[in-house]
Amino acid sequence: MVAVSCSLLLAFFAIEHFHSLHYQQLRQQQLSQAQTQLVKFRANLEAELNAALYASWGLVNYLTLNPHTSPQQWQLLAQGIIENHQNIRNLAIAPDNMVNFVYPLAGNEAVLGVDYSKIPEQLAMIDAARQQRQMLIAGPVDLVQGGRGVIARIPVFYRAEDGTGEQYWGSVAVVLDLDQLLQRQQLTELTAQYKIAMRGTDGKGASGDIFMGSEAIYAQADFYDAVQFLNGSWSIAIQLDSQQLGSVWQQQRVRLIGYPYVTALFLMLMALFRWYRRTYQEAMLPLTGVANRRALDERMQVLMQVYERHQIKFAVIVVDLNGFKYVNDSFGHHAGDLVLQHTAQRLLVNTRATDTVARLGGDEFVLVLMGIDNERVVSRQVDKLRAALNQPVVVKEQQIAVSASLGCALFPMHGQTVEALLQHADIQMYKNRRKE
Repeated sequence: MVAVSCSLLLAFFAIEHFHSLHYQQLRQQQLSQAQTQLVKFRANLEAELNAALYASWGLVNYLTLNPHTSPQQWQLLAQGIIENHQNIRNLAIAPDNMVNFVYPLAGNEAVLGVDYSKIPEQLAMIDAARQQRQMLIAGPVDLVQGGRGVIARIPVFYRAEDGTGEQYWGSVAVVLDLDQLLQRQQLTELTAQYKIAMRGTDGKGASGDIFMGSEAIYAQADFYDAVQFLNGSWSIAIQLDSQQLGSVWQQQRVRLIGYPYVTALFLMLMALFRWYRRTYQEAMLPLTGVANRRALDERMQVLMQVYERHQIKFAVIVVDLNGFKYVNDSFGHHAGDLVLQHTAQRLLVNTRATDTVARLGGDEFVLVLMGIDNERVVSRQVDKLRAALNQPVVVKEQQIAVSASLGCALFPMHGQTVEALLQHADIQMYKNRRKE
């Protein structure tokens, strides 16, 4: 009787344990799916936002070179910018901080004649942009025309003909329709599956105010990402909803199967143990905590789509540890695992939040650097990474010498497919290894 009671108790704890493992597996799968969707959402939002902001610089450059032109001459340029960038709601030009041109005029008549010097909160940002000589982002703010907008304020300077140097001419305000910008990236579909929060009012990133979602979502988020744009950023947080983990049957099937058949304790436990042991290994996080090959492929495919729409290029860097087999043979596999973990951490520390760090397997890592189209810039980054990776790793007060060989490729210069880029970077890596 005691043995039966102990067996039943053991069965109870075993079933509850395996239920927890199964739940974590479902959660991990949902996390992976959510992260892939968020990365795609963030990359597309980043590309659309930066494309709109970069477009406005054409008008600013024109005013810099032609400070004495009239609103009639600005009309065609402003019209072209608005027509090519649906996210821009309107443009306002204010010589000497007095608005005397707005496009489109319909619905924005009240803006004409506005004197920023009489509106302290707006004048403060205009003065800050003038003093810093760079674009500053205000908002999101509620627009008089309805909806929410992001306002980019850009100072305009010109070179005086009397040789007195650069003079302040005025400012250009670009109003982006935030609600439209977000919906174009299928935000509705994303919020239908997960709890989303965004913060970073006035481009202040994680230190800015929340403008979508709640503080509770942000505080309890499962992971975060950052939207980078000119002179600022937004922080995105995503939290899983337990209702998205599947039906009651999918979530509770261990209990629904286990308890009715507890009389077949030993056979059931053996089957459950083998099955859940296998699923437990699949549910565990990667050793290094960075992306795998599948996530790397998806990220590069997204960046290739972004390039087709906005011509934003990217770079790929292959990293291969030298003498890793010697580390495993001489110090043990546990030490080898620590070396891999330190390598991944060093790569993460020395890259941006918008970059991707992935491990293909063994001692091979791959980095994807968004927005880089210059071989010189990539070369500097390679030197920086090599210096970081060539530092020894300390394991149980013993220093293990580590070095790495790196190779790089630029998209689309060195390849237009994932395999072509990786092959080119591998070739460069082996060439560099022979030189070392």
